[in-house]
Amino acid sequence: MSPGAPLRPDLVDRTARLVAGTLAAEVCAMAGYAPFASLLVELSRLWRLDPAHAGWISSAYLIGYALAVPMLVGMTDRVDARAIYVAGSALGVIGGAGFAWFAHGFFSAFIFRAIAGMALAGTYMPGLRILTERLAPRARIRSVPYYTAMFGVGASLSFWISGWAAQRCGWSGAFWAGAIGSAAAGALVLLGTVAIPRAPDLDGAPAAARHPLDFRPVLRNRAALAYVLAYGGHSLELFGFRAWLPAYLLFAWTRLGNGPPGSRITDWAMVITVTSLPASIIGAEVAMRRSRSRLIRLVAGASALIGLCTVVVGRLSFAAAVTALFAYAAAISADSGALTAGAVAVARPGEQGATLAVYSLVGFVGGALGPLGAGVALGLGGGLSALTAWYLAFAAVAGGSIVAAVAISFAPLTSSVSA
Repeated sequence: MSPGAPLRPDLVDRTARLVAGTLAAEVCAMAGYAPFASLLVELSRLWRLDPAHAGWISSAYLIGYALAVPMLVGMTDRVDARAIYVAGSALGVIGGAGFAWFAHGFFSAFIFRAIAGMALAGTYMPGLRILTERLAPRARIRSVPYYTAMFGVGASLSFWISGWAAQRCGWSGAFWAGAIGSAAAGALVLLGTVAIPRAPDLDGAPAAARHPLDFRPVLRNRAALAYVLAYGGHSLELFGFRAWLPAYLLFAWTRLGNGPPGSRITDWAMVITVTSLPASIIGAEVAMRRSRSRLIRLVAGASALIGLCTVVVGRLSFAAAVTALFAYAAAISADSGALTAGAVAVARPGEQGATLAVYSLVGFVGGALGPLGAGVALGLGGGLSALTAWYLAFAAVAGGSIVAAVAISFAPLTSSVSA
């Protein structure tokens, strides 16, 4: 089709079905994200778990993800990502239904939460591959921030769904909701991709000659490695911020002599998180028209500066603290979609799955270090009630953006429009 030719209606309809189905599937797949976090106190009391055991069960989700993501995402260079996605959805059903049926203590809960984490590895980045390998080159890059934003939407809804289901069906209802969401995700992907083959320009020959766990070509791709390391810094900041956001809101509320907060803390934490998501799409759209790496460096630098100023502004009033947190959350998210789109754009033929596998794994490591680093800083500064501790914690979190800004400096300054 020539550049000036009108788009065929059937092609537009198929593209809309593909995009809508994949985005909706991602939201459904995230239903199993938050059940244990939402019910941690209740299940700890029911099973007599100490905080350490409860923490290990929480970490099992991320451990399962880290163990599975290299193979499941790496395999998408060799096989249609739909097969990986359906397998990931099946793992999600097993993880959710298995927890609801069989979990009765630490070991069984740990196993089924690890399986749920493996399900995320089989759906998140493979879902992105399903979308990008069926779109035209420019549309691939443009679709990325919309897809990645659905992760945050799905995670936020998972907290609400878990609470709603648990109130009506007991704690097991929250995990059944996760299983149902996983089944729905698999069905939506299959329906959304009917009669839509992979794009003809995708060349699988380089992948066929490489072992799916051989990531050395990715590490030799300087541009891809820059985006991978930058994403690790970004994830450190993002997950560190989200993990300690409610605690800082409570500190800001009580420090200024307010009464009992009721549900205000969790309500504000939810609103701040959800309303920051459009910044990712806006940032990626701007990056489409400018040098992506330069824009990411500027946004990361601005995010670090805003993070360092947040505690200073928060001393004025609770309203000022909330306003600063809105600004910081938006700044953190602004380069999220651009980073993932950049990683997709610079991946070499036959290495896109491998690139996303390394990208996800490094992001997981950064995401795990963020909450830990902030927690250590809080301990060194005197605890949750000390202002100095929060200065140190926000400095530790904002350090992720500094890492991202330095790492992305090694990416070539190519035009995003042509990517």
